[in-house]
Amino acid sequence: MLNCACPFVVHAAGAGLPPLADSDLGPGATYFTFVVLSGMYLAPIVMFVLGALCAAGSPHNRRVSTAAAIVVVLFYALSLLGSAFTWPELEHQGTPSETLWLIVIGCGGFLVLPWLVAFGGTKVALRRRGATAG
Repeated sequence: MLNCACPFVVHAAGAGLPPLADSDLGPGATYFTFVVLSGMYLAPIVMFVLGALCAAGSPHNRRVSTAAAIVVVLFYALSLLGSAFTWPELEHQGTPSETLWLIVIGCGGFLVLPWLVAFGGTKVALRRRGATAG
């Protein structure tokens, strides 16, 4: 009963559910928004897992996780760089130096830093476990 009444109440109140992407945005702004939001929320988790896997895995896993981490960083760096210069209708049209700082801070802080923390933490944990066990 409640599921049937919710759309009626929302429609009667004049409020609608917010769209996921603004229909006035062009493809450039939508892609730029996707890159920035996924780079802030999803990519740090992926990079943290890749850093831990690189530190604790077998030699084959180390190579694969290092290559995957490099691909992720390059994807976000090139996407930010390309978005800033490819679509002229973007709201943020910064100078090349602003775009460079966005890439350095975004890729360094949200991608490389979680990888380094996971890699270093895993190495320290493995070293302590090996020292106490042996």
